[in-house]
Amino acid sequence: MPLYNRIILRKLRRLLHRVLRLLKMVSEAPKIEGLFDEESYGLVNVRGWYSVIRNNPLTSDCQVIRVGWYKMRKGVEHEFLRFDISSPDNQHTSIIIAERSGGVRNPNYDPPQTADTHLPADTVVDATASPPTPPETSARSPDVGDSTASSADESGPPLDKVTKRNRKKMKKLHTAQIAASLSSSSERDACDRVYFATRISAAGARVEEMCDKPQRLCTLRFTGAKPTANELATLLYVTSTQEPKYAIARTQCYWFAATVFDALKMLYKGAMQDNRTHRGGTICGVPVAIKASGEEVCAKYREARAALAEEIEQERRLKQEQEEERQREREQREAAEERARAAEEERQREREQRQAAEEERQREREQRQAAEEERQREREQRQAAEEERQREREQRQAAEEANAKLLQELEALKRAVASAQQA
Repeated sequence: MPLYNRIILRKLRRLLHRVLRLLKMVSEAPKIEGLFDEESYGLVNVRGWYSVIRNNPLTSDCQVIRVGWYKMRKGVEHEFLRFDISSPDNQHTSIIIAERSGGVRNPNYDPPQTADTHLPADTVVDATASPPTPPETSARSPDVGDSTASSADESGPPLDKVTKRNRKKMKKLHTAQIAASLSSSSERDACDRVYFATRISAAGARVEEMCDKPQRLCTLRFTGAKPTANELATLLYVTSTQEPKYAIARTQCYWFAATVFDALKMLYKGAMQDNRTHRGGTICGVPVAIKASGEEVCAKYREARAALAEEIEQERRLKQEQEEERQREREQREAAEERARAAEEERQREREQRQAAEEERQREREQRQAAEEERQREREQRQAAEEERQREREQRQAAEEANAKLLQELEALKRAVASAQQA
């Protein structure tokens, strides 16, 4: 694609993004680590990406829409895969680019193979920064006569600086010479990486630029069941661990792309490839030996998925047991609280009953006191009446005594008168 057309395409993408944002024609993309990021594009190794994706249940609802197999047009003709993955609501798309390159030469290093090792992202780049280094510019044009050259060695100069002499030299080499040179190349640790970003975003535009210069060899679409992001991460991971060493003669970027691509066709029967006669796995038109690993990777993929399913089931059972245990503890706490409430209510009833009994006894005491006071008043009244009767008796007695005395005096007077008369 001419440079002018690429510049126009980039500007159109950015303009489309701004227009969609201004008109609010799309909802905000979901926040799913390792898949959707609008502000920056992610760069992470395959193992780390798998660790992130496998532990997020939302990734099982993100489906791979299509797979593109890309190849650089010049230089080392680096190959890589692009995956377009839909969001759970099918309103957004994430761009995933997976590639293999040659890492540091260290024949004594054996990378760990554990699936649960979480490795952080190599880098997260601001979408407003300069365009990301595309896969092909991270490579060095190998002089086929040099056994140490790599089809994706990031330590070399950009492809656009590859000398014409090297390109002419590669074109002139015979197929047998290229094969002999490749077979003599040394192994090194593979560097399998993943780029990701939300498609209609500034970050997505940057990642999408990585696919402008290369040629798309073919596309894989799924008419039946589609792989999920979780399943894709598993496939990339088992492919990476199947051959952890980078060898330009056997397990290079071509091998990685072809193995993943073929494994997807084997695993998903409804996969449809649009171009079966592409020139993938060649350099300057010369086929490069690619170790057939599709069947082995599929077998390991199924084992990994079964192990992951068992792990998820164990986690589910563990969570269920923990939830049941927490439920039992809640029920026990609730029962204990209910018993405590019942005991408190019983104590409250007892207090109320004691209070009612005390109030009853108080009323009885008050009634007895009132009765006693009434009896006391009656006694005082009887005593006053008795005293009154006593006074009346004394008065009657005094009156009787006075009458008797008067009668005696009268009788004496009568006798005196009588005596006086007789005398």
